[in-house]
Amino acid sequence: MRIIAAKQLVDAGLAPEDLQRLKAWAAHPVWAESTGGVPIPELRITRGAYPPATQQAIGRYLDACQRERPDVRDVLIVALLSVLESVSYTRKDGQYLRWDYRSGRRQGKKAFDKGVIPSFEQAIGEKIQAMLQDIAPAQQQASLFPVERTAGAIHLHYGSCLEIMPRLESERYDALITSPPYCNRYDYTRTYALELALLGIEERGLTDLRQTMLSCTVENRAKDLARMNPSWQAALAVAEQHPLLQQIRGYLERLRLRGELNNAGIPRMVRGYFSEMACVIAESARVLKSNAPLFMVNDNVRYAGASVSVDMILSDFAEQLGFAVEKILVLPGGKGNSSQQMGAHGRDPLRKCVYIWRKR
Repeated sequence: MRIIAAKQLVDAGLAPEDLQRLKAWAAHPVWAESTGGVPIPELRITRGAYPPATQQAIGRYLDACQRERPDVRDVLIVALLSVLESVSYTRKDGQYLRWDYRSGRRQGKKAFDKGVIPSFEQAIGEKIQAMLQDIAPAQQQASLFPVERTAGAIHLHYGSCLEIMPRLESERYDALITSPPYCNRYDYTRTYALELALLGIEERGLTDLRQTMLSCTVENRAKDLARMNPSWQAALAVAEQHPLLQQIRGYLERLRLRGELNNAGIPRMVRGYFSEMACVIAESARVLKSNAPLFMVNDNVRYAGASVSVDMILSDFAEQLGFAVEKILVLPGGKGNSSQQMGAHGRDPLRKCVYIWRKR
């Protein structure tokens, strides 16, 4: 959201003095002149994420940002968010942050080495310069070769789709493009913990965010969807009565009761994911105009040897909730399985697809 908001500022046209100020930041480390520095917001899972010199430099950078005009500050914060991972001891790896051995943290038996960690001055300088190179050609082209075009207004809504979509006007939109979280146990609040911490999310806020987002991790608790929105009863019935999904859920629940799942929260997550996605699909049909298309990117998944055909299940939901399924495009290069899955159940490449549905 911060990236899109910053792009809106740039597209609207930065003031000449703001552009010059960004060029000054790209030319030399303005933050190094700061005699102070502010503490870097941290979470328990991000503590010790940066080399000491980098941590001090980020504190000075944040302190210097506070003295800039709002538009300059917003662009500089986006630049900072873009380099946090590269200058840290961490790397995003599926459902968690992998930590370099130099951080003092150990994960698993084999030490992880992410390679060269650039200095903060190098990383942020290159990022601001790259952003300026993106901004300048667009402004020059607009002045030298005017192109008549129309652009729709961008409205950013902060919150969960389960909260925002019911408030949108019915039959308003001409198309919908989405890539929702996959049913793959990835906890995005951990993967993006560095960025969330910098944006001021505290421990309680992180927990709340994890629970309000679409269920896709074993830590998600069951949501009372019928109470959240009584109009979702029909969508919830579609999910509860789907034959293949019932078989998958039954299989996973039997394994849970026998203690044969590597995490007991998997059945609850799978049930929550599909119930919530049914509600999202119902809301999508409501807000789209007649004959409008919906494009969705999603992955199939596998648990305890059972392949979950997310593409077929969600498309079945769609057909019962107001859509006609036009195509399911399978992307090249099937998604692999975890080493644990392959060791126990063999290799079974999974489909990654683009769904094309059209509102009837």
